[in-house]
Amino acid sequence: MLGRMRLVIGPVDEDGFASAKASLMDRFEDRLGHHHEAPHEVAGEAGLALDWKWGYGDGDLGRWTTSDIGEFLLDWCPRKLSVSQPECATIPASLASFTAFLSHEGLLAPDSSAVDELAKAAVDATDDFVEAMGDVSNFGLAKSLFASAEADGVDMADPDALQEWIVEFNARPEEDRRRVIPDTALAAPGARRTAVKPAMPPVVPPDDAEVAGSRAAAPILAKFAALADFVGGGGSGGRSAGRKLTQRGNFTLADAHVLVDLLDTGDVMDPKIGDRTFRTTSAADLVRLRQVFVWAKKAGVVRVAHGRVHATKKGLAIAKDPAAFFDRAVDALLAVGPLASQRDLEGWLAWPEVTDLLDRFTVALLSGPYVAQRPLPIEDLCDAATDAVLDAFEFPRSTDDHIARRVAVDVVDMVDALELAGMVRRIDAVEGDDAELIGRRRLGGSVELTAAGVATTRRLLVDAGYEAPTAGRFTDASATELFLGTDFDDFPALSAEIQAWLRRRSPEQAAGELADAVRALPDPALRNLALAVMDDIDLEIAGPHVRSLATDPAARGFALCWLVDHGLEGPSALFDPDDLSWFVDVLAQRVVTRGPEGLSDTLALAGGHDRQVAVIGGLWRLPSTATELVLAAIGEMHPVKSVAKAGRKALFQRRSWSGRSSG
Repeated sequence: MLGRMRLVIGPVDEDGFASAKASLMDRFEDRLGHHHEAPHEVAGEAGLALDWKWGYGDGDLGRWTTSDIGEFLLDWCPRKLSVSQPECATIPASLASFTAFLSHEGLLAPDSSAVDELAKAAVDATDDFVEAMGDVSNFGLAKSLFASAEADGVDMADPDALQEWIVEFNARPEEDRRRVIPDTALAAPGARRTAVKPAMPPVVPPDDAEVAGSRAAAPILAKFAALADFVGGGGSGGRSAGRKLTQRGNFTLADAHVLVDLLDTGDVMDPKIGDRTFRTTSAADLVRLRQVFVWAKKAGVVRVAHGRVHATKKGLAIAKDPAAFFDRAVDALLAVGPLASQRDLEGWLAWPEVTDLLDRFTVALLSGPYVAQRPLPIEDLCDAATDAVLDAFEFPRSTDDHIARRVAVDVVDMVDALELAGMVRRIDAVEGDDAELIGRRRLGGSVELTAAGVATTRRLLVDAGYEAPTAGRFTDASATELFLGTDFDDFPALSAEIQAWLRRRSPEQAAGELADAVRALPDPALRNLALAVMDDIDLEIAGPHVRSLATDPAARGFALCWLVDHGLEGPSALFDPDDLSWFVDVLAQRVVTRGPEGLSDTLALAGGHDRQVAVIGGLWRLPSTATELVLAAIGEMHPVKSVAKAGRKALFQRRSWSGRSSG
């Protein structure tokens, strides 16, 4: 049945997406056929939104929010979709019809926006959408190219003619190409083309002392200090003499031999592969040393004049206060390019345009672990960068898999540069085989931000125009105030506030305050959340506090569920036939945390179906704030008809009784 189809499709499950899309579109077109003149065209336009949802969104074809509507219509379509303004005007209405279809079929995810809000968002955006579709400053690179080719009279159905035009276009002067492809065409995918950037989720800021220590520990700063000392102390003329460079502006091989060891760059002089030795003939062949030198010049650690390199006053002062130089070092790396600093942009296999795009994508890569507030697999960063590259460029002679492999190598090098800068840490990386890769690279593993990386990434996001709020509004509040004052539906913000709150307390203090919150909070979901936060506290500390809650009639049901889940009580503790006063809270906890199956299994502790019906008949008068929730859940979710009917009957009695009581 359509109602049971899988709508959450993974990013690499192309067959799954194709199947789900085909099923949805067939059913949608059938439904449209009864009251629409062009059902096939409407379904085709709705299919574009599904393509975006899977390829660029969260992959949940049944979850739609008003933000999704705006991003698809006002960002992705103007950037990617080559449709004229007169022909595109019906797309918003088609999208509204499709979300209404999802709602009618019971396929619209529960956490979607209301269906009428989705329709209003689509219809209200129509004029702005049509205008944006004709604004060339919104076009992505591919769309800009195709529009220009078509304007030049190229037959877009003739691949040879199009390829000939692209070759001719690439040969034009850069200023001519820039007139066709605006800078915004090279922006990272999803980047807004308005003055207002989207807000990032709140992040727990690290302590000032932690940031200061993290800054001072940045590996590049020790290398800069050593380089400045080496350059400043060289030559018979003392510090002012500096070091002589080659005619091409590189270190001499003699100095390079010393610097490779002094700076621990990892470069190999005269590398051997098998039985062959490849002589190092220039310091420019030493990629890591070259990177440090280029970076140091950009940061003002050294300067070059009259064929010699000299240490600057700032460079010589780094050793005294490394942390003070951190921001300058990071900004210099971003300016020279984490990737470009390691590449010969005129060398074999160079792709300078892609290198430039990836260097400008650095802050977007950092935003991944910044928002997640945890280590992210480096493969996730590689996937994001690959999407950016494939979105911006066409590679007619290469497969997407080949491009993905090349981009993955680039991302590894970028992340290693950011680690050298003290912005990130690599976790569980594995050193690659020299025979397979040019140079030594560490592959796989995860990436997390350092304390300095968190603080600096936030600065970079703010500088780029993003809202990047920090959590901590409730650090001095009680746990009850924390949960009541934070938007329960905004989980990223709630999670950040909880972490900030926990950071300011010892485990013992936090456990005590959370136990008080379980007693005081009226909402069953918030009580469960307060107990769930205790999962992160040592069991020997949290356990006694939760056990004390089990003696409080108002909190007993929730507390016993926690104790059972942590192996401190057996499942039978959740039901007492002589005292049903707290059993409704047990059922509420189970339906919230384990869904219909957890509800049914827990209700079965009362005995067979007849006994369950009898127990339900005694629940409706209980004063718990969770009573109606539980009875409604039984009536809607229980698989046994007699039990479900008892839940609906008890809910009716509850509501009738509540109405008489309030009257």
